[in-house]
Amino acid sequence: MNTQRRSLLASGGVALAGLAAGATLPSLAGARSREPAAPTGGTAIPISDADLLTAFAKARYALDDRVTMGWVDAITYAFIDGATYPLYRLRAGTWVRMRRVDDLHFVGRTIETAYFFDPTTDELLGKLKMPVTGTEVEVKPYRAGPSKASLGVREEEAGTFRMSGESRNGANFFREGQTKRRQSLSQPMREGDDFFIREDQGTRVSATEGGKPIFFYSEWTITRASWKEIQNPKLQYVDSTLQYSAIAAFRPWMKMDGVDGHTLQNGRGGRARTNADLPPREVVAVPQSSVLYESGQAYVLVLDDTSHVHRIDVQLSGRDGDWVEV
Repeated sequence: MNTQRRSLLASGGVALAGLAAGATLPSLAGARSREPAAPTGGTAIPISDADLLTAFAKARYALDDRVTMGWVDAITYAFIDGATYPLYRLRAGTWVRMRRVDDLHFVGRTIETAYFFDPTTDELLGKLKMPVTGTEVEVKPYRAGPSKASLGVREEEAGTFRMSGESRNGANFFREGQTKRRQSLSQPMREGDDFFIREDQGTRVSATEGGKPIFFYSEWTITRASWKEIQNPKLQYVDSTLQYSAIAAFRPWMKMDGVDGHTLQNGRGGRARTNADLPPREVVAVPQSSVLYESGQAYVLVLDDTSHVHRIDVQLSGRDGDWVEV
């Protein structure tokens, strides 16, 4: 089955209501679809930390407590002994609800889903033959959340990471242990009406505090939005696109223990006001087992952030294995 853009990307999409009961995304009217672009020159903008955070939150999330939706489309490579090997095309979706707690800090909740496609045929992957080792591994979709989120201009924190609370198959994607996390915003620039801002973030996981890392992930994005809209105090939310790059240790599901290398990702992304605003052929889907019926009406149950259960009626469409489009 050739599952292209918007196909099953939003496997956690209905759980969107788990971030904000009854939340609705704004209308698509007026939304702009623009290709990501990096500044070719531009002018650095002198801006306070508080205003920098406000601009970024407006472009990537929202200044009010609405749920926002974003997507990333990227190619993932294995990098081993100086050689790169295409692995898969990643299509990921995120649903985020952020709340400002002070001038320099937002907190919130996120849901993330990701699917993996053959970079040549664009077929949804079930198996993947890893380079160098030749091992054939099983490829499963990824879903995590609702997870806690934190956003600032410069943040560093240490803690203990347990993936069991994030995802049912989280052990396939991350390693548990003592973590060090960093995140920062920088390089606000303007080129005409285009406003650019950079975010760096990363996490290192060690089996023991201060020990050698057993897993790492670092990500860099350049977000692009309208300078006029960023400056408009009446707008709580503006459209944006982004360029995305990341480097990470081999995931546990890749079975690359003992191989000296890592993965690289490069791609693009943006935000979506509704499911229809996602790249073509990416839709909301849920596990078939989560669909219930009453008097012929299909529905799903979602849990909000106050632990109350809500019913949402759905219409069913396409199917891919155990997943059904709604």
